[in-house]
Amino acid sequence: MTYRVGSAEGFYGDNVLSALPMIRGGHVDVVCFEALAELTLAILQKDRMKDPSRGYTFDIELIARKVLPEAFARKIPLITNGGGLNPQGAGEKVRQIAEQLGLQGCKIAVISGDNLLNQLDDLQTAGETLANMDTGQPLAAAENQFWVTGNVYLGAAPIVEALQNGADMVITGRVADPCLYLAPLVAHYGWGWDEWDKLASGIVAGHLLECTGQVVGGNSLASIDRLSGEGMHNLGYPIAEVEADGSFVLTKTPDMNGHVTLETVKEQLLYEVHDPANYITPDVVANFTTLRLESAGQDRVHVSGVTGKPRPEKLKLNLNRLEGYSRELIYTIGWPEAWHKFEQMKGMMEAAWEGLPIQRVAYSFLGVNSLYGSVADLPDDPLELIVRVVFTAPDADTLKTAVRRLMNDGLSGPAGMSISGTTIGQDPRPIVGLWPTLIGREQVTPHIAYYDV
Repeated sequence: MTYRVGSAEGFYGDNVLSALPMIRGGHVDVVCFEALAELTLAILQKDRMKDPSRGYTFDIELIARKVLPEAFARKIPLITNGGGLNPQGAGEKVRQIAEQLGLQGCKIAVISGDNLLNQLDDLQTAGETLANMDTGQPLAAAENQFWVTGNVYLGAAPIVEALQNGADMVITGRVADPCLYLAPLVAHYGWGWDEWDKLASGIVAGHLLECTGQVVGGNSLASIDRLSGEGMHNLGYPIAEVEADGSFVLTKTPDMNGHVTLETVKEQLLYEVHDPANYITPDVVANFTTLRLESAGQDRVHVSGVTGKPRPEKLKLNLNRLEGYSRELIYTIGWPEAWHKFEQMKGMMEAAWEGLPIQRVAYSFLGVNSLYGSVADLPDDPLELIVRVVFTAPDADTLKTAVRRLMNDGLSGPAGMSISGTTIGQDPRPIVGLWPTLIGREQVTPHIAYYDV
């Protein structure tokens, strides 16, 4: 019997209440909420630096209060990696909410084991160099050792176990995006961990689902003439109707905005894919080049023919470290001689910052080159320039001093120059830099804890 997987979150802050029409309409058997990215983990770390009890997405509480009661009443499991850096804290919060709502018998599974931050020394002692995937530099040779997060990409297996043990909601830390969607398929159909083609089909289904609105017309050039601005609001999020052999139909929540076409599916299929023949995940390496897409009716695209290869021997581990602080200011400069005034502004800044340990300064012109860089020539003498200035320093106090010095020159700068007041009042932001590496999967042990209501 067809198993239906719904997707109701593609990023932290997505409209998780899009799960409700799927659930109330009886259109899904499970709903997944994919909330994490490297940037998200950096945001969650900033939250945790302010409050150690945080580290999970605020969406978790909304899901628990608004979605979980509806899903629990219909025995539709929910799966989310919104536990982020603190899945245990998220699990306890959801348990408290479920208890308040009277959801007797609700079982919440919390999966951890992805956080290896406190094991870096032991891993290196065991022979893991933790070399940077981009530069090849071993971790021990890194000058900056101020590591703040270290999360490995887990696969689907612990989620499968939690579902088979009757979990009504599964909360994880860093699980690879499409593996969230693969897990309920393995749990339902009992696919073996060496049935590579079926696992790869589940991964492709997850990849198509994981960005919610994108595959139903959002963020789509193919839909630019088919979907109005008003229609982009409240899209019907995607659903995969998956068969036991791994083939599936991609569709969306009925009677809602958006559409699923060959074009929208192709756009999402190639999104964030470096090598379509080798899409690497913790559970399988999927080959997109063998799959077939066929229209199966309105808002229905049939996907088949996916093939897979054995899973990789290593898992990806992303380390984040604190690399100083940044500030942003927005200036406006008007005609005439806007470019000459801009050079004056740069010179004024450099003089004001003399003696300060400013590390990097970047200038871009909003509406001119901030998106596409130097692909087009700059205008000769523009009517106006909106200048975005981003600058960094090792500590926050240096940036506060830098801004105060610039404000001292407020009436002494180029003719007609002004500055956005909101950017003046901002606080310095910590810079969290990424160190991607690989680790033997034998070094990673997922843990499952159950919170019963």
